[in-house]
Amino acid sequence: MVGFFVAALTAGILTLLDLDRTFYIPSATPQKVLLYLWWWGFVVANGVLAGTLYAELSLYEPFAAIQEPVGAFAVGLSYLAILRLKFSTFTFGGKDVPFGVEAFYNAIKEFVYKRINRIALAARIAETFALANNSALADLASQVRLSIDANQLLGDEDKRTVKGWLLQVLQDAGSSELDKKAALAAYVLSGARPSSA
Repeated sequence: MVGFFVAALTAGILTLLDLDRTFYIPSATPQKVLLYLWWWGFVVANGVLAGTLYAELSLYEPFAAIQEPVGAFAVGLSYLAILRLKFSTFTFGGKDVPFGVEAFYNAIKEFVYKRINRIALAARIAETFALANNSALADLASQVRLSIDANQLLGDEDKRTVKGWLLQVLQDAGSSELDKKAALAAYVLSGARPSSA
C-alpha cells in the first residue's frame, strides 16, 4: 500500500508542476471551485493511475524484487513516459498516426486543459483590464521596469529583450492607450508578453 501512495504522490506532484508551469491563475477567479475540480481532479487521476500501474507491476517477479519505495518512486517518475509508449504507428491520410495509450491520454489532457484555460483566461482578462483601467500608462510602465529589474530569474539578455518589448509597446502609434495599458498590465500580473519579444 505504501508503494501505491509513493507512486501516486510522485506522479501527482509532476502533474501539479506541469499545470503550474502551463497556467497562470489569478487569485480572484470567479469559477474557482470548477477550476479546482478540473485542476485537482487531473492531479488525483494521474496519481491514482500511477499508483495502480505500480500495483500491477509489483505483481511480476522481476519488479517485485525492487524495494517498494524505490520501485514506486521510479514508476511515479516514469509514469508519463510509460503512457507515451506506442504499440504501433499507422499511416492514415499520408500522416503517421501513433497507436497506443498516448493518444487516449493526450485527448483527455487536452480536454481538461481546455476547460482549465477557459476559466483561467476569463479571469486573466478581467484582472488585466481591471488593472489597466485603474492605472496610468506611466505607472504601469514603471511597474514593468521594476519587475524586469527585480526579476532574478531573468538573465541580462532576457532583461534587455523585455525592456525592448516595453519600449516597443510604449512607442506603438497603432495601439490605443488602453491596448498599451492592457499589455503592460498583463506583464505586471503574470509576466506574460507576446512571444515575439
